[in-house]
Amino acid sequence: MNYANLQDFKKDLAESEPSQLADRWIKKIKPHAFPDIGTYDSFTKMIKDDWPDSELIQLAGSGNWRYSLNPKNPFREFNSKSDIDVIVISSKYFHETWQELRLLHRRKWYQWDKPTKDKVMRTGQNIYCGFMTPKYIPDQANKIKFDFLRKCNTYSSPLVDYREVNVMFFKSIEDTIDYYIRSIRLAQRNL
Repeated sequence: MNYANLQDFKKDLAESEPSQLADRWIKKIKPHAFPDIGTYDSFTKMIKDDWPDSELIQLAGSGNWRYSLNPKNPFREFNSKSDIDVIVISSKYFHETWQELRLLHRRKWYQWDKPTKDKVMRTGQNIYCGFMTPKYIPDQANKIKFDFLRKCNTYSSPLVDYREVNVMFFKSIEDTIDYYIRSIRLAQRNL
């Protein structure tokens, strides 16, 4: 489903049940950010090659459904400054990343300053919501984080006009849909 304009997007947002809308958006075949399915397939193939133990790879945010649900930029249309948010559903990568952060937390909690501790606690909220990303690991020299960021840099290619690419590991499709249901409900309140 491609929205012709913001009014169509808001109409669908107002008339749809959040779980059905999230399910439809997450399983959408042709996200808004790509001119054709071939370009989209080339992009997702790069990611699938790096993360082969994934159930689903899909865009989220304005790159998928054209308009942002971010409360800081409500209903902002996808544009040249927009980033690309990628959902990777994989219990394996979610747990590997969570385990790395957990071990690091045990070893370094008392060495971290308050802003770092605050960021780690915020990451805990995201984990509770069902997603994790190595980008949140506070140790800049961490091998998992370094490898992850290196891969994300390769995704920022001509296929996406060199936009920043953010990859999020979700534990399951249910957690993914649940996470976006919250964003949809917040957006519905702002209609």
